[in-house]
Amino acid sequence: MNENLINSIELKLRLIDLEYENISKNDFTEEIKRIYLEETGELIKADIEIRNAKDLGIGNESGYDGTAIYFNSDEYDINEVYIISQGSQGTKDWKYNLQAMLAGQNISQAEDTNEFVKNVMREFKLENEQTKMIGLSHSLAHNNNTTAHLLYDRFDEIYSINGAQTNYYQLLYADTNFKEEVIRKFSISIANRDAIYNLDPKQLETFAKEYYKDKATNVHQLISKDDPLYAVSGARGFFTIGDVKYVDTNPDLPGLRNLMDEIPDEVIKDFQELAIDYTVASKKGGTNAAIQEIIGVNMDLVNEIDDIGSAVKVYFTKQGEIDAMVHGLNDKLPGVLSRIKTVTGNADVIFGRLVNAGYITEEQKNSLVTELTAIEVELDGIQETVSRLTSIRDMGDFYAQLGGDAAAIIKLKRHYNSIMESFEELNNDDLLAAMEAIGQSHSISEMLEGLSDKKKSYMGTDMVYTTGSGGKEIRVNISASLRMYTDGKSLLEEKKDEIGKLDLAWNTEILQCFEDEKRKVVHKISEIEGSPGSYRSLLRKHVYFSRLDKTVRGIQVHDVFYPLNNADLDTEITSLRESVEEGFTYIENYRKAIEALFDKDDHIATLFDLAGRL
Repeated sequence: MNENLINSIELKLRLIDLEYENISKNDFTEEIKRIYLEETGELIKADIEIRNAKDLGIGNESGYDGTAIYFNSDEYDINEVYIISQGSQGTKDWKYNLQAMLAGQNISQAEDTNEFVKNVMREFKLENEQTKMIGLSHSLAHNNNTTAHLLYDRFDEIYSINGAQTNYYQLLYADTNFKEEVIRKFSISIANRDAIYNLDPKQLETFAKEYYKDKATNVHQLISKDDPLYAVSGARGFFTIGDVKYVDTNPDLPGLRNLMDEIPDEVIKDFQELAIDYTVASKKGGTNAAIQEIIGVNMDLVNEIDDIGSAVKVYFTKQGEIDAMVHGLNDKLPGVLSRIKTVTGNADVIFGRLVNAGYITEEQKNSLVTELTAIEVELDGIQETVSRLTSIRDMGDFYAQLGGDAAAIIKLKRHYNSIMESFEELNNDDLLAAMEAIGQSHSISEMLEGLSDKKKSYMGTDMVYTTGSGGKEIRVNISASLRMYTDGKSLLEEKKDEIGKLDLAWNTEILQCFEDEKRKVVHKISEIEGSPGSYRSLLRKHVYFSRLDKTVRGIQVHDVFYPLNNADLDTEITSLRESVEEGFTYIENYRKAIEALFDKDDHIATLFDLAGRL
């Protein structure tokens, strides 16, 4: 089988990054050609077609998005489709992360990946063709592509960077055969849907890897040791498949994996149970419904209350909903609070490790611990308020219940507001900057930099070459240089065309118009001088005669046509044309200067030559 057209890891990474740009199909195609030239030194030898998931109506509900690139050439035997699924972007993606990868209760984006592939095959008329289907992915997209591959055999190969790993709870949720094998292997009850979460995670991980090992051979991963997703990929539910290459993209920091591996499994399990509760509830009625289902607080009801007056109004008009909320809080809050305390109880240790690793400061750690503790305190306050309210209601005194309910609702509102204030404190610039620094190791640009060598490196996703002169190192952004060369020449050509149009308009609209009008006047003069008798009626306008018996025997017109004043654009047009030529000269000199830095490498000259043919 021929080598894939997109054959280098750097080329794959830069194409994956393109998916986040949200550019037009035409621009996407041009960027593919440019990146391919920079990475291979050759023009791409295939026709390119693009399709987007959104254009095909896929992903509207799940939040999935992706782009399909079809490379085709009969002459060079190229017939490949690349599915670039997009990583986490909007709110729907992060909600899906919670429901799918932590709770293992959702595969809708993987299903849409499968639908996208099927639609793309029809769009490109490839149903009966032997076409390579290759998945490219980053972050959440790895989970989508690999899950679709394991469930539906959709890909011949998958290449991923810093992926959200496959989740065996997801697969148990969606793959009936796998679930049956797990039930048989571990002798668990079919009736108890939560029994799988009580199995030893390591044993389940080992079994999942063995079950899917044949399909895993087509999966190839590149993972930064500093990526926060790599840090959590050892947690229960996740299992890493395929051949994996690890890169230390940030040698100055130790990474988070060891820290995360030390978090007790019961903490992860509590996170997971909260995520499962949220998933099940949100499917019934959205986020507010999820909060009500998990802790019993009716957010719609609480948000109607501002003061004692509004509390009394709500009390008398929505007594049934208040009763339901009180019972819900009394039943659900203790269990949820217990899980949250398991998490917050480990907060000081977890964030202390982040301080020791150099990710956050001691002050930032204290702020995180303080606010998380404050949230726990407010939840304790909610539980205490509900407990007192239940006692008052048990007294059977209507007026006591009225006062107790109104006061309790106001207190619940205050607790809720305090929790929101703690979230605002956690949303400060310093903490966000620290989180951004951690998140940078998840990026494609840091991975590209991590793959750099002494000659070739990357600035963002731009390719940079390094050379030397006079004992000094010189780094040249080749991508930017080629863009300036090609875009500059293109702009100058456009300017040259516009100057030509101006010159033509000047000659057509001004000079030609002037000549046309002058010809009309000369023609009229000739007509008058040739037939003077025809104009004797003009005498009546100037001289009175008793009878019209006079004639005109001759007319001589003294004509003088002055040239156009202040309308000569020759100088200006010449100056504009000279500026264009100066621009071309400057760009060519810039190219020569770049080539001179790499005088022993004709590859640079070839890049400039071929860039002009894109």
